[in-house]
Amino acid sequence: MIRFTLIVLSLFFFNNLCKAQKQRYIFKKYIKNDLNNDKIPDNIEIEKIQCKNHYIEDDDYPKCRIVQIDLLKKDGTPSFSASNDNIIPCSDCNEDITDPFKDLKIKKNSFSFILEYKFIPEGNKMKEIITFKYDKLSNNFILHKKVRIFESHKNGEVESRTEVETIKNFGKIYFSDYR
Repeated sequence: MIRFTLIVLSLFFFNNLCKAQKQRYIFKKYIKNDLNNDKIPDNIEIEKIQCKNHYIEDDDYPKCRIVQIDLLKKDGTPSFSASNDNIIPCSDCNEDITDPFKDLKIKKNSFSFILEYKFIPEGNKMKEIITFKYDKLSNNFILHKKVRIFESHKNGEVESRTEVETIKNFGKIYFSDYR
């Protein structure tokens, strides 16, 4: 019985220690956007976790930003909520120590995350645009398109290459399942 009590107490203290290390705050908030075309404003929040040594599951990179989508009813309560911590990388995970997250563009029934990576020392860049579109049948957001624009410098010339993937390439991926 004493051994069981010690195990329960140690789990309680470990859980509270982990919660204390995960300080959270709203990094960006996008409100009053009609994401599902029902004429009611909806919200997208990007939450940042202080993640100096924070790793989720057994991944080999920190996940410090959580994107939360709330489709709201007329009374302001959510009719649908989804979150994902795989879309926007941490702000200091890039080789050149700049934040890869550049913008979130919201259009009718869709939104796009714009990320940019610079590779040192070559000076090459990759811009990534990840677009999710609202699907009325499933009342969810589905990965619609992923665009990668590569820019490299060779012999003083800038070479650009674009890769586009659509639902035909990757199948139906819900917002919360995106990796």
